[in-house]
Amino acid sequence: MLWTDGVGKTEKALGLKQQELQAICEQFEIPKPSSNYWIALSLGKDPLKTPLPPFKDNQPIHTEDFIKAPRVKKVKTETSPAEPVKTLDGKYEPRELPAEEPPTIYTVPEKLIAMDPIILDTKAKLRERNSRQDNPWSKKNPYKNTPKKWLDITVSEDQEDRALRIFSTIWKAAEAKGYHLKINVDKGSYYTSCSTFIVVRNHEIHVGLREINKQVLKEDGTRDYSKVTGSGRLKFICGQGNEWHNWNLRYAAQDTQYTHLEEKIEQIIDVLENIADERDRAEEERKQAEERQKQEEERKRLEAEKQAQIEKRREIERDLVRELIINVDRSRTATMIREYITKYEAEMVGNMEEKELQKRLKWMREKADYIDPFINREDEWLTEEDLVRLMSPEIIKTKEKRQPSSYGYGQETELSYWQIKNAWWNKK
Repeated sequence: MLWTDGVGKTEKALGLKQQELQAICEQFEIPKPSSNYWIALSLGKDPLKTPLPPFKDNQPIHTEDFIKAPRVKKVKTETSPAEPVKTLDGKYEPRELPAEEPPTIYTVPEKLIAMDPIILDTKAKLRERNSRQDNPWSKKNPYKNTPKKWLDITVSEDQEDRALRIFSTIWKAAEAKGYHLKINVDKGSYYTSCSTFIVVRNHEIHVGLREINKQVLKEDGTRDYSKVTGSGRLKFICGQGNEWHNWNLRYAAQDTQYTHLEEKIEQIIDVLENIADERDRAEEERKQAEERQKQEEERKRLEAEKQAQIEKRREIERDLVRELIINVDRSRTATMIREYITKYEAEMVGNMEEKELQKRLKWMREKADYIDPFINREDEWLTEEDLVRLMSPEIIKTKEKRQPSSYGYGQETELSYWQIKNAWWNKK
C-alpha cells in the first residue's frame, strides 16, 4: 500500500495517524518510498522497490494496537451562580467559589510572572529585532543592556508574548521530565547568534519556535510574491539529527484551524523523546556496525597471518626442494666426473707426461669433491653461487637477459638459473 498508494492514502485507508504508521514501519522494518521514487514514477520510469526484509516470526500486524487513545479535551461546564441570599439584617451571606482545576506542567499560563533572565533577554531581543519607528519600546527602554542569551524564537511583534509563554511552558515541562535547556552563543565578527537545545538523555536536540508566514495580497487581490507577513500561527520545530538544516527538521506541533499550540505541549515533549529514542537506536546500530567492522578486520588480520605463515612454510619447503634437486644434480655430476677421471686416466697413460697427468687428475678429483654434496670441499677460487650457475650448461652457453615489457620501458636484468630453467619461452 505504501509503494502503491503513498503514505497519505495508506494512513486514511488504515485509519492511522502519521506517527502511528511510522511506529508500525519501524517495528516491522517496512521500507517506505522516498520522494525520488514518486518523481521517477511520474516521469514514466520503473524505479526499483525496496524489498521487505525476511521476517522470522509469523506475527500478524494489528493496527488497532498502535492507535493511541484520543486525548479528551476537558470542557468547562459553566454553571449559573446561585442567587445571593440576604439575612434578616439585610446583609448577603458569603458564598463558596467553585474550585478551579489545578494547572499541570503542560498548561500555558495567561501571563508570565517572575520571568527567567533568559526570557527577559529573549523578550528584549525580539523587541530589538521587531523595532520600528512607531515602536515605543526603544523610547521606554533607551538604556537596556545588550542581551546575552536568548531563545530561538522568530515571530512578529503581535505574537511575542504568546511565543514566550509557550516556549517557557515547554522549557518547564522538559525540566519536570528530567531534561534541561542549553543555549550555545556564537559570537561572530558582526553579530551574535544563539542556538537553543533541549538535552534529552545526553542528546542535544535543536529546537525553535517560528511563525508561519503568509503572502501579502495586492490591491487587486493577487498575491505579492516578494512580500510576506506573519500569519499569527506558530509552529515548534526540532532537529532530528545533530545538524540544523531544512531537510533535517521535524515539525513537532503547530497551530491549525481548530487547535492551538498551547494544547500540544505534551505532544511536543513526546516528539522530543521520540527523537532521543531514534538517536539511541542509531547510536546502538553504529556501535554494532563498528563491532562488526572490528570483527571483520580481526578476521582478515588472522586470515592474513595464517596465509603469511602458510606462504612462509611453502617458501621453506621450496628452498628445501630446491636444495634437494641441486644436491641430486651435484651428486650425479660428481659420480659422472669420477667415471670420466677413470676413463681419462686410462686413455692418457702413455700419451701425456706422468707429472702433468697426475696434476690434471688431482685437479679433477678436487673439483669432483667440490661438486659432491656429501664431501662439499671448499674451492680456492669458486663459491656456492658459482657452483649453482655452473650446474646448468645452458647458462654457460647463453647470457640471456630479460627484455623490457612491451607496455613500457623496464630495466634489463640478468636471469638466474631457475628463472631460465623454468621459463615459459623455453618450454616449446
